[in-house]
Amino acid sequence: MDRKTKFGRKRRRKRNRQVFIGLLTLLVLCFIILLVQWKDYQTMKSSNLHIKKAIPTLAENGKKNAKKNKSSKDQELINKNAAPTAESPKENPEINIIFAGDTMFDWGLRPIMEANGYDYPFVYVKDKVQKADYAFVNAETVFTDKSEKDPSQLFWIKSDPKGLQALKNTGFDMLNLGNNHTLDYLRSGLNDTLNYVKQYDFDYIGAGQNEGEAYSSKEVEIKGKKFRFFSFVRFLPDVNWIAQNDRSGIPNGYDLELVKRTILEQKGDADYIIVYFHWGVEKQNVPANYQFEYVKELQKIGVDLIVGSHPHWLQGFQYYNGMAVAYSLGNFLFPPYVKNESAQTGLLNVTFKGDQIKMNFDPFIISNGQIIPVENNNREQFLRYLQSISFDAEISNTGDIIPK
Repeated sequence: MDRKTKFGRKRRRKRNRQVFIGLLTLLVLCFIILLVQWKDYQTMKSSNLHIKKAIPTLAENGKKNAKKNKSSKDQELINKNAAPTAESPKENPEINIIFAGDTMFDWGLRPIMEANGYDYPFVYVKDKVQKADYAFVNAETVFTDKSEKDPSQLFWIKSDPKGLQALKNTGFDMLNLGNNHTLDYLRSGLNDTLNYVKQYDFDYIGAGQNEGEAYSSKEVEIKGKKFRFFSFVRFLPDVNWIAQNDRSGIPNGYDLELVKRTILEQKGDADYIIVYFHWGVEKQNVPANYQFEYVKELQKIGVDLIVGSHPHWLQGFQYYNGMAVAYSLGNFLFPPYVKNESAQTGLLNVTFKGDQIKMNFDPFIISNGQIIPVENNNREQFLRYLQSISFDAEISNTGDIIPK
């Protein structure tokens, strides 16, 4: 082997060794890179697994909360008389509203008022009314000095505006003006009534200068809760009494669909919806059949309380699927001729607290132009009578009306 060949082989071996070392170095580098990437991948995988585990948990909690909220809302619609959920006192205050029946200052009451003053009838109820957070009464009269009467009416009632001052002094805040005596002295008499009611700074529902005002509900905020009051009349002497766009009058309670539509359009975000009805049959202690249908339909649209008048007798109480109903509060202040059922009266105290709505009735009797308490055995007998004409309700000796 000559020297040239020997040198060539030596160069090839050296080059092959360099190539081998280069390839080996490249392989080592690739291995290191792959190792680093594998560690990164494991870290990322571990992190992703942790995140994926957390997300279903949050979603599951959201579903549980949604079910819980849906269940609460369903329960609220089914029974608003159920026990309230635990909330702070500020969110869930106890609110007391008093309701009283048909009130007027005419006929045989006039000489009594002139002799004893217009506050005289309310001496025994004044403190109780004033303790309530809000108080509501039905004005079964107009306040006017007009003399022209509606010929379609059988009996006419008008009162001196001094009666409004007496109601204000007693502690009443809202008047219902919608009934079958609202236009006894025609539209001029109603106009006087509206002016006086505004002058004495009363809230009012049930009548107006036009259709819009007559059907308007009244929102009252008490302790941070919104109450919306509605009034409808389902007994009137003449359909001409119903308010229109171009004439004053009262809201039509004969059309149930109109009643429901009015409530749905105006209830807004009210916490409580109260409907006052002038309805039923005079001198009866049980409601008419149509009233049960009204109760059923109004409960479906979220009404919380229905209070009624017109029969001039007290009628029973009911909790219909949690909605409180007082079918008739009878007379509250009427002339001395009233006796027996027509003289039975009282104060309906309704307590609102969260989803709970409770009724309590405090018995009184009208005697010689004054509303006086019923005591001892007479009181117990009075309450037992009311229980006997109520629906699935018990009335305790303290007047609490309890659903069976």
